[in-house]
Amino acid sequence: MTGVGVNKFKLGVGGFILMAALGACAASSASSERQSLPNSFQDAGGTAEIFPSSYFGEYLAGREALREQDSTAALEYFEDALSERGDDGILLNIALQAALSKGDIKRAISLAPKVIELDDDSSTAYLVMAINALSQKNYTQARSNLEKTAENGFNVLLKPLLMSWIKLGQGDIDGALAELNALDKYNGFEALKQYQAALLSDVSGDQKLADQNYEVALAGPSGRAVRLVQSYGSYLDRTGRRNDVQKLFNDYIEKYPLSPTIQLELAELDAGRPITPIAKDPIEGAAEALYSAASIIGQERAVGVAATYIYFALQLKPDFPMGRMLLAETAEDRNKWQEAFDLYSEISPNSAYGKNAQIRTAWVAYRLGRTAEAKDRLETVATSYPEDIEALVVLADVSRDSKDWEEAARNYGRAIERLPELQERHWSLFYARGIAYEQSEQWSLAEADLLKSLELRPDHPQVLNYLAYSWVDQNENLEQAKDMLIKAVSLRPRDGFIIDSLGWLYYRLGEFDDAVVQLEKAVSLEAADPTITDHLADAYWRVGRREEARYQWQRALWLDPAEDQIPIIREKLKSGLKDDIKAQK
Repeated sequence: MTGVGVNKFKLGVGGFILMAALGACAASSASSERQSLPNSFQDAGGTAEIFPSSYFGEYLAGREALREQDSTAALEYFEDALSERGDDGILLNIALQAALSKGDIKRAISLAPKVIELDDDSSTAYLVMAINALSQKNYTQARSNLEKTAENGFNVLLKPLLMSWIKLGQGDIDGALAELNALDKYNGFEALKQYQAALLSDVSGDQKLADQNYEVALAGPSGRAVRLVQSYGSYLDRTGRRNDVQKLFNDYIEKYPLSPTIQLELAELDAGRPITPIAKDPIEGAAEALYSAASIIGQERAVGVAATYIYFALQLKPDFPMGRMLLAETAEDRNKWQEAFDLYSEISPNSAYGKNAQIRTAWVAYRLGRTAEAKDRLETVATSYPEDIEALVVLADVSRDSKDWEEAARNYGRAIERLPELQERHWSLFYARGIAYEQSEQWSLAEADLLKSLELRPDHPQVLNYLAYSWVDQNENLEQAKDMLIKAVSLRPRDGFIIDSLGWLYYRLGEFDDAVVQLEKAVSLEAADPTITDHLADAYWRVGRREEARYQWQRALWLDPAEDQIPIIREKLKSGLKDDIKAQK
């Protein structure tokens, strides 16, 4: 059965040309392969002359490598070019960009003064110099460099955040808090401002001010943020209010029981150990500000910039597992699977993020094609945490992604068996297992799980759609399926897959005019889906629009349908449809 919501499923010139072409080809290869490029040119008489290295060729190759997101190769090309033209401002600027993209902050720091010498307006270079000065607690130099950065782009967020911590380092708490007022000019930064104000007050040592700013932050939009709760808990602990810490953390766990951070903090409390503060000084506070900025920017899909900010944060605070987690996530977003694997592997299993890092490492191993290793890692985590279901759910997801439906159903079942009691949020487990059962042709088990999912989460459009479409495919409960699909469409009126399900139901009921109306809407929303296109073609045929039907069948073939559907669509394209629609799937 196909065509169900969200596809049914949801962790130079002249002499430079030759070298430029060779370099561009090398850019997408491993960096070591560059050394195998031919370094000589033979004329017709067989005479070889050494073809001189071209800094322009290296520059073009490096640009191509950057475009392909291979920052390691890009930096190597630019370094080779700089060995010939070390005073070239364009080369220096782009080499700095490549170093930051790679996360080579040491090289970026060495390049930044050279860039500034040739380009006094380079905000990027001044930012690098500010971070370097800050890491050395040279607040005066950090402030001087940061003041020379432009106030545009992502700097509208980052500059006031960093400047506030620099001013605190200079002993100016009022000036530090005033810097945050720059965030008021833009929508969406209120929660960040409140959190940073509380943290600044805390690190300043002004208890009265800290009490006031934490109270404001907890009552505002940042009140549910785990970093704020964690920071406030540490503050209460350091100011002799451990009972208040216990209540704060217990209240948070009641709302968000799966929070590994607060669970670990509660364990520290139970063991009688102090709660470690998020920031002990302005340097660590600046690292936290960089982390917060990276989190916001990453949500805007600017993952390259977000990664650079995390590299800066780690320059200031090397022991920052949460920052390393976010950096690994940005690597995943860029499909840098080996980089993500390495970053997750660096996180201590004993940290608050240890279990999650181990699970993400396993998932990334699967994405690298190492399925057996991934499964072994997940089984190890599942054994180490016998009351936890996350590793088993990801193990099931791995099986589902590789279309091993029976194994997926078994592992979702193992996760369900570990649940002490069923809660509304567990609807997705029964939904996922129901899909696995349906795909492995165990319909009675699938139907039971889908109904249980609806019981836990009534009127969820995905579940309504899947169950109703399955009934349509089974040619049963059609009127009930119709009501469910109409409700699902009303809840998700822009979901082409759910609208397709309703259209196909009308088709199976013989209400072809209504089917055409819904299927045309579905195709307009999901024009590249072969199954929806095939459904529309069938409906067109039934209402006598046969040329349009043949066109849509042909288009369905162009859209790369499932292998088993290709001969069926070809036969329809050749001979049309039979009269008996009940025989049609």
